[in-house]
Amino acid sequence: MVIAVLANFVIAGAFDVALPALAHASYGATGYGALIASFGVGSLIGTLAAARFGSLRRPAMAACAAYLGGGLALSVLPFLGGLPGAAAAAAVFGGLGSFGNVIIITLLQQWAPAHLLGRVMSVVMLASIGAFPASAALSGVIVSHVGPAPFFPASGGVLAIAVLFAVTQPQFRRFGATPAHTASQAAVVAR
Repeated sequence: MVIAVLANFVIAGAFDVALPALAHASYGATGYGALIASFGVGSLIGTLAAARFGSLRRPAMAACAAYLGGGLALSVLPFLGGLPGAAAAAAVFGGLGSFGNVIIITLLQQWAPAHLLGRVMSVVMLASIGAFPASAALSGVIVSHVGPAPFFPASGGVLAIAVLFAVTQPQFRRFGATPAHTASQAAVVAR
């Protein structure tokens, strides 16, 4: 849950505070629309791609790799030479983030006992949506003091730290892994 809160905290700040400020300063209203549309197209492609990869051997690790790639795209968004580069970065971030989200949410729903599924998903939604007010307030203060451009690498860095922390947890690395892969890992560890 800590990882979900941190990730949503920085993403909400980046896309709901820093991105509009960056667009206002550099791209205008039309540019902001293009950035949001690019993010939406990327998100749709990432969602459809996740549906095609239903049999990953280590799905949690694939989601983490996607999140790290998305964090990198987020970090460089304002530094790619104007609106076309920023739109491409927004599309990549949307695609990789949606890919990872579909995988992780699917794993959670498969893992949770049927009688607790509603409660588990409620906690996930609380972590996702509950971080927004604090994120917007803190991000607004930071963006007004340092500007929007430095906020993106900071957000990508915090996202990377959260994901790398998740990867250090053995139970998370094994989350959703196929039994054959999990057994071979246990045999290697036992040696």
